[in-house]
Amino acid sequence: MKESNMSYSLRLLLLLCALGVNLFFVGCYSFSGASIPAHLKTIGIPLATDNSGFGRSEIRQLLTDQLQQKFTREGSLQVRDRAVSDAVLDVTITRVTDDPISVKAGDELTNKRVTIIVDAIYQDKKMQKIVWQRSFSQYSDYPVDQSLEGFNKATLSALDKLTEDLMLGVLSNW
Repeated sequence: MKESNMSYSLRLLLLLCALGVNLFFVGCYSFSGASIPAHLKTIGIPLATDNSGFGRSEIRQLLTDQLQQKFTREGSLQVRDRAVSDAVLDVTITRVTDDPISVKAGDELTNKRVTIIVDAIYQDKKMQKIVWQRSFSQYSDYPVDQSLEGFNKATLSALDKLTEDLMLGVLSNW
């Protein structure tokens, strides 16, 4: 009976170790650009268009800058001018909201949520085709007592998540 318990314990320990190693390698996964067709080496990311009517024109520049920086750091596609790039990612901001999301007793507003929605078109200029066209949305919350500073931080956070989604969309062709 002791040998059976030891055997069971050993198998359980080995199983847990194997599971731990698998989880470690899942966490280390990153895009290597394998989903990007071999003929695509460069991407153009023109200044985003803002059709939101929100009235904060700097959001389109921040979005474009973050996208270009992320692609530059990632390195699978070199960022180039649209006119000479192999592919292009056109992004249009369709909606920006700054909505209340929570109140405390007495109907006092405590938190707000910045939501940014964009339409994006990823085109393969070499093959003259649209790879995908879809909408993306991200948000971030902030305490109302942080007013403009909170709004700005939440906007940057939402843009960070949004640009990550856009980049992953291009790198994985989804």
